[in-house]
Amino acid sequence: MILSGSPRVAVISGGLGGARVALGLKAVGLDAHTCFITNVGDDLTVDGLLVCPDTDAVLYALAGLFDEARGWGIRDDTFPAAGEGPEHWFGLGVRDYAHHARRRALLDSGLALTSVTDRLAGDLGIEARVMPATDDDVRTYVTTSDGVLAWQEWLVRDRAVPVPTGVEYRGAELATGNGDALVALRDADLVLIAPSSPIASVAPILAIPGFTEALRDRLREHPEGGGAGADRVGVCRTAAVSPVVVRRPLVGERDRLRARARSALLAAHGLDHTPAAVAGMYREFVDTFVLDPVDVEDLEAVGDATGPGTEVIAAPAPTTTVEGVAALVQVLLGA
Repeated sequence: MILSGSPRVAVISGGLGGARVALGLKAVGLDAHTCFITNVGDDLTVDGLLVCPDTDAVLYALAGLFDEARGWGIRDDTFPAAGEGPEHWFGLGVRDYAHHARRRALLDSGLALTSVTDRLAGDLGIEARVMPATDDDVRTYVTTSDGVLAWQEWLVRDRAVPVPTGVEYRGAELATGNGDALVALRDADLVLIAPSSPIASVAPILAIPGFTEALRDRLREHPEGGGAGADRVGVCRTAAVSPVVVRRPLVGERDRLRARARSALLAAHGLDHTPAAVAGMYREFVDTFVLDPVDVEDLEAVGDATGPGTEVIAAPAPTTTVEGVAALVQVLLGA
């Protein structure tokens, strides 16, 4: 089903979860009406090139290139043989590398990261707006049993093995939030927090001045999640999709690594790896919290964690699939 009208959507996004939401929105014809606000805490420099994994996952998904099997990069990309390319533990495919080289050249020309991302999206024929949460340097660091590690060092190089005891988002407090992204949060009919890691992907965005305030303002202005006005689709909803799915078996090393990392980070904050724990983190920012249908037994626990002001629903189909996200978006927009 392609949704009629022009509902405006803003997505707060990490990598794989954001890519799935992007694919779901494309399936219902809403990608051109969507602003994706992407996490920059994961960004890193490889061989002198700025790599933006979460932003690029969304770009590649919207362009039909995303390698969902890996959870990152370009599908069917080729990788240099040992000794033929730059040696680094964060491997880059040939096409992926060219994308980052294009970003580096645009940055070196004097453009800010947001403008560069617009150019990259244009190169890929993307109609959606993809906006880094800030043009400033914000980086996630994990304090572990092996010392303080940059995010990708901990997750990719060390496979999330060192036990985390804390997380910091360096530069966040002094960063300037992307102004267009903040406007998009204000004006959207639907704000959706993607099923991305709450601590690794969403919290770095919310730590930047302006984003938490923008979400709280939405709830104050539309406490019932409705009343968007005559020129809108009739909703003004702020929803979060649980990245934790308890009763669906994990498939493959990609999902096992991500679940282990997410669980370890929640534990470092004294939280269980459950939908209720994530819902409690978002209770000040959302009016709707969405569970995967296999976790319907957790509706009551999530309701207790969020309080009476939040609607707790089970998605109509698995939230780990593009089809499930597409069906959920239609429900959230009242289609």
